[in-house]
Amino acid sequence: MEADSRPPFRVMLRMEIHPGRRQEFEYTWREVAAGIAREPANLGQTLVRSVEDENVYYVLTDWADESSFRRFELSEAHVENRRRLQPFRSGGEMVVTETVYEVPPAPAPAPAPAQPGTPAAPGTEPLAFIGLGNMGGGMAHRLLAAGHALTVHNRTAAKAAPLAEAGATVAASPAEAAKGRSVVLLSLADEAAVEEVLFGQVADVLAPGAVVVDTSTVSPAYARECAQRLALRGLRRVEACVVGNPFQAREGKLRVYTSGEEEDIARVGGILDTLGAQVVHLGAPGTAATLKLIFNLLLGAQVASLAEAVAYGVAAGLDRDRLLSSVAESGFSSVVLRFRAELMRKGAYQPAFFRSTLMEKDLRLALGDAAVAGVPLPVLDSVRERFAGVNAAGDGDKDASVLLEHTVRDGGQAAAS
Repeated sequence: MEADSRPPFRVMLRMEIHPGRRQEFEYTWREVAAGIAREPANLGQTLVRSVEDENVYYVLTDWADESSFRRFELSEAHVENRRRLQPFRSGGEMVVTETVYEVPPAPAPAPAPAQPGTPAAPGTEPLAFIGLGNMGGGMAHRLLAAGHALTVHNRTAAKAAPLAEAGATVAASPAEAAKGRSVVLLSLADEAAVEEVLFGQVADVLAPGAVVVDTSTVSPAYARECAQRLALRGLRRVEACVVGNPFQAREGKLRVYTSGEEEDIARVGGILDTLGAQVVHLGAPGTAATLKLIFNLLLGAQVASLAEAVAYGVAAGLDRDRLLSSVAESGFSSVVLRFRAELMRKGAYQPAFFRSTLMEKDLRLALGDAAVAGVPLPVLDSVRERFAGVNAAGDGDKDASVLLEHTVRDGGQAAAS
């Protein structure tokens, strides 16, 4: 027991990174930290950024004892970690310390019990969350962790089980989840699902004047239509398009782009701030949906171009893993490209971070909206066709990165013929 009571051995690393590479560095550090966390002697890690210089970070890593850290420091895993972080670093230094004494915070006084009939404080009223896929589930977990009372529903009930264990109430239907609620959040796959859930079950049972926070990716035209139809019922709609991955959703580090009436957005501002590290208001209904589709156009184009480039490189005799690593570490990379390159390198397409069916759907929506605006997108139309082929081949539930396997296969078949 004496060994357990010893203070941790703490390593403090000051890291100066190259300007303009914050997001890439933070993403790579999280991946590195996830590996270090699996070391039995590791007791936790923290990454903090200077408020005076955004390019200066401090990494705090706790170990059970010095010998454990020294063994890890000489390991191949640590050498690989340094190799991955080196492209971002312009300087820094490491200090090793031992904790001498820690003073825990004083216990907070118990809150006074609420009087009967007292309205909930702004931002603390019970919420409903419908749609618990990768992103929806992550956002729901984040809201629970922030202290919100949450009732959830998902078509596949098993996806609600982890949230039930975390304290959420699970409803048997969307209507049951939303009944009497003043705020409901949606994270649904497509317009058909929104139509069925929102207008088929939810809208009729919400509290008068309720706000629907819709994070689903739909067309700008449908977004405008939803806002109008809800307004006729005395309900409000906040378009809250989110950008990020499921890990960021769970950590509250999404970028949230909103559109709708500013007073409605202000009403749910605390919820949006809980979900996002950045919340940006764009304007009238449909504008956030437009930007989200533009983001996904760029995602689809990057995945498709990476798949074709790798297929060419492999056919020309390059090692696939080395090629993907080289692209990911190059100046031509991005946070998104590096993430997808790693999935391709590992062949890790399930569980999907962004399903191929949704990629094709979003490309199709963007192409349709662009056509209405009189803007042809021939390159991106060909990308949509590639993902339609992936879906037709039965890989629609796999991550969009699986496009590489189809591109390599199709190239090999063409060469054979």
